[in-house]
Amino acid sequence: MTLLEHDTEAFSAEHYSVAYFEGHLARYQSSVYGQRVRNVERFMGDVTGRRVLDLGCGVGYFGAMARARGASTVGLDFSEDALVIARAQHRDMPLVRADATRVPLASDAFDVVLLNDIIEHLDADLGRAMLAEAFRVLRPGGHLVIDTDNDEHLMGKRGLRRLNAWLERGTRQKRELAEIKKVHTAPTLHIKIYTVPELEALLEDVGFVIDAFDTYPYIAVPVRDALFNLPGVRSLLRALKGDVQIFRARKPS
Repeated sequence: MTLLEHDTEAFSAEHYSVAYFEGHLARYQSSVYGQRVRNVERFMGDVTGRRVLDLGCGVGYFGAMARARGASTVGLDFSEDALVIARAQHRDMPLVRADATRVPLASDAFDVVLLNDIIEHLDADLGRAMLAEAFRVLRPGGHLVIDTDNDEHLMGKRGLRRLNAWLERGTRQKRELAEIKKVHTAPTLHIKIYTVPELEALLEDVGFVIDAFDTYPYIAVPVRDALFNLPGVRSLLRALKGDVQIFRARKPS
């Protein structure tokens, strides 16, 4: 287990301030979260006519994206500050205040569950509980899309970190992120970071079948990323080439 903040199971709703979520909203409204948005959209696929639960929805961005693509969407978060922002941004999207480890919604009710940028905020036991709830509320054959940090990112290893920082230094995303951090300062609040094999094993232990996975960089660098996505290199380094990992997992029929 990687504990990044302090030894705790999870932070309370009070730790997630308005400033914290305003910082996230600014990242979505800029290019900073562009890589995440593109990859979640890719793994989400066609959701026309589907029932989608955005679990731990925060400011509601991905639930709203699914809704814009033809889904019937519900967002759920335990932070009232997050939901205030989500309501202001997405007035027509149903939102529920609740704990993602104890979802007050019916079993087998959704076609897709989105878990974006949340499991790293819980310890291992609570992360498992949240995945079990996602599994429960999915209909048989339904899909989970989950993305989170990757603890085995190749360019995050000692000896490569400075090179990676140098490569990312002049990118638009990095410049915009620096400007956002001048205005919106908030703690990371991460607790448990998974490797790809760890998250894969956890998903399968809960009962999911893995349909697809990938890793991608939070900050895009075209030359570096093109190298890592060359056919032979990509297959060899798929689990290591990005600092974010994403899975599409299915509840068996």
